[in-house]
Amino acid sequence: MRIGHHVAIDRDFDYLIGQEEFINIEDYVAIGNGVKFWNFNHINVGSFCHFAADSTLVNGGHNISSLEPFSGPLVIGRGCWIGNGARIVGSLVIGDNVIIAAGAVVVEDIPAGAVVAGVPARIIKMRDLADRQWHLGDEFFSPATFQLIRDE
Repeated sequence: MRIGHHVAIDRDFDYLIGQEEFINIEDYVAIGNGVKFWNFNHINVGSFCHFAADSTLVNGGHNISSLEPFSGPLVIGRGCWIGNGARIVGSLVIGDNVIIAAGAVVVEDIPAGAVVAGVPARIIKMRDLADRQWHLGDEFFSPATFQLIRDE
């Protein structure tokens, strides 16, 4: 497992033991209580992402006819916010600056800047991005460059 700098992982983070090499978590990521990564293949989490409690990523499954297992990579872009209890299921690409509402079940790719909600998740709006986004504490980052903004 590769974990970047300034990553906060709360208690009860769970993943598939023996598959750690499939997980890459970039810098400035916050993972809440009880988050699960069922990493049957590569999972990449971009910088400045937040995962609320009880959210789950899973990138494997079974063919409904033969029950043969399958998996594929799952990519979470930078600056994403994943709501409480959200589920992201499949070999997907989630674009930068996406917000996934609490309880949403994502089963399709999501374009950058979208806000999604529901079961299955659907785009409910596109984000208007501010010049700076709050991260943790008193830190802000640019949603365009993904660099920390240092107020002088």
